[in-house]
Amino acid sequence: MKTSEADTYSPAHYFAALKLIEQLYKDRQIPAFMYRNILIEYADVVDLSKFITPTEKETSI
Repeated sequence: MKTSEADTYSPAHYFAALKLIEQLYKDRQIPAFMYRNILIEYADVVDLSKFITPTEKETSI
């Protein structure tokens, strides 16, 4: 992600997008490891305590 792109969106936008991604994970539309990696990518932008987190067992390949 380019810095200039990141500056155009507020943390609320990222939070909303991650909540949609979380729903995809809950609906089993994306695998646990992918969801976990997305959360890790944006951990510095949003509060991850507001999201469910996959267990180690779920994320092992």
